[in-house]
Amino acid sequence: MGKFSRREFLAGTAGVAALAGMGALAGCAPKERGTALAGTGSADGAYTFADTIAWDGEYDVIVIGFGAAGAVAACYAADAGAKVLLVDKAPNGMEGGNSRFCGQIILWSEDKDAMLAYNKAMAGDFDVDEELYNTYAEGLTQTRDLLRDFFGVAEENFLDWKYDASKQPLIGMFAPEYPEFEGGDQLHVLTVSDNVCNSALWKVYRNKVLSMSENIDVWYASPAISLHQDPVSKAVIGAVIEREGSNVNVRANNGVVLTCGGFENNPQMVEDYLGLTKSAPAGTTFNTGDGVKMAMGVGADLWHMEAFEGNCFALGGISFVVEPGQHAKTFNDLRNLSGSIIVVGNGGERYLREDVYNRHGHVPSNGDWISPKRPRNTYMVWDAAQNKAITEEYHGIPAGWEDQVVSANSIAELETALGIPTGKLQQTIADFNKMADDGYDPAFYRSAETMRAFGEGPFYAIEMIQAFLNTQGGARRNARAEVMGTDGNPIPNLYSAGEFGGMTPYQYNGGGNMAECLIFGRLAGINAAAPKDPLPQLPIGVQSDIVYTSGSGDIDPDLSTTALGENEYLGISTLCMGNALALKVTMNGDKIAAIDIVSQQETQGVGSKAIDALPAAIIEAQSTEVDAISGATVTSTAIKDAVNQALAQAK
Repeated sequence: MGKFSRREFLAGTAGVAALAGMGALAGCAPKERGTALAGTGSADGAYTFADTIAWDGEYDVIVIGFGAAGAVAACYAADAGAKVLLVDKAPNGMEGGNSRFCGQIILWSEDKDAMLAYNKAMAGDFDVDEELYNTYAEGLTQTRDLLRDFFGVAEENFLDWKYDASKQPLIGMFAPEYPEFEGGDQLHVLTVSDNVCNSALWKVYRNKVLSMSENIDVWYASPAISLHQDPVSKAVIGAVIEREGSNVNVRANNGVVLTCGGFENNPQMVEDYLGLTKSAPAGTTFNTGDGVKMAMGVGADLWHMEAFEGNCFALGGISFVVEPGQHAKTFNDLRNLSGSIIVVGNGGERYLREDVYNRHGHVPSNGDWISPKRPRNTYMVWDAAQNKAITEEYHGIPAGWEDQVVSANSIAELETALGIPTGKLQQTIADFNKMADDGYDPAFYRSAETMRAFGEGPFYAIEMIQAFLNTQGGARRNARAEVMGTDGNPIPNLYSAGEFGGMTPYQYNGGGNMAECLIFGRLAGINAAAPKDPLPQLPIGVQSDIVYTSGSGDIDPDLSTTALGENEYLGISTLCMGNALALKVTMNGDKIAAIDIVSQQETQGVGSKAIDALPAAIIEAQSTEVDAISGATVTSTAIKDAVNQALAQAK
């Protein structure tokens, strides 16, 4: 089958009709939907699954998601000779995912071993894929060269930061973000311009894609809906893509790459996986978990679904309350973290340290840096003195959000206005005032110089919500950027890169996701472009030895037929945790000589304690009037019941 060119591949029914009429493409015109498959398959009548689908066209590689990872994957696939379709659900000019919103920094290092140690340390006690971490560490030593040699960044455009404890510019906070970890002193942060948060690195990737238009088609406003998977080999062979109001089937001869970001804009997934009911994205609004759904549809395993990065710098990454679909909005100045100001939950209690610059939403807790578990509601609370600083000195609350501020003449009135239980906020502020006066915060160790006791009213509060930079969860990937199935094996022809299934399970260093986009985007593109084995033929006329026969299924054994010897009696009890407990009691005259368990389904380590100990206790007492085994009361009751049944027969 030949390949459609960029200009010949038209979507929708009009495109299908046009393609069918092109003489040059007659050999690969798509089959009309709903018609028989006459003329398809091999000469002997055998078919592959791909022959059963009415394809609207084909490429060598489909890349789903036009952010940094998608751009990198598409460019390397095209460089390997593949014809690539790159699709994004955002309209032209809004593509880019979080890559266009992020700080535009990327990590690199000259020391692979240091990077391996550092990234393992950030993972804490979480299991890591040794091969994947090794690949990432190696990749960090190559990011600068790849940007220069493949993407054309001039050497003089690089700005390079490395850790200097004596003098750290703002960007230097990320080189490294965890200076206490082994290897961090060898981490560098790069930018490709003299500024940050200006989409410079994203534009480098985008411009490279556009320069390769002879081999890369880009479809905007074209969300992928699902993946086509061969039922025999489990290979992913194409995708269903919404194009100009119609769903089209696009064949991917060699591979599909998922680079469609996370799920921070999917409220249901955020609730289900992160336990948050109130949040807002700081980046793109188009990351709605589409990749998670598509990957699950073809049997992908998921990982890191609980991991996310909050907005930088303040209080674990928070935002004012915004409307659904709006970007997060934070305070205009960080100095509001110092003074007569605290953060509480809906119970009126503090739950984090307010004064530290967080690490991508992670706050200090018991020696670790964690994403804080938010109460149902979060309120920032301050007094009149702090309000003057907020409103007059640095305008901490931007225009349009002033009406969200709640004010009251007393803390008790503020409690009522916020729905906080009576006395709770009053006690919290009284405790905070004592800490401020003492210069010591035993609860969260806030610095003494940042605490000022609350003074005169009025008092103020505003609700805050979680701000997301991104989520990390998605399909599990290996060191070759292959998507892994729930069976532990790679799903053939399916790859991923970037924040969709990012490798971060716990703590994160700024610039790390952009490094993943480059390192694994490159691997995904190259591996997806490689030619693949032909699809297997569909089995025809398969027969099964498994035939439904009434009553042939597994049934409970008939314990009543248990063989009994002389002076042996059977007792069966259903008062147990399992389905039934059967035992034999051997009598010697009127004495209990032995108790043998015939059948039981009790829980190992729980009910088994009674099975091991209680028969001997009954024999010793020559009575079932003995104490039940602690922690195994139900099984003890069943054993006594069965013994009593057997004794009744003996009498």
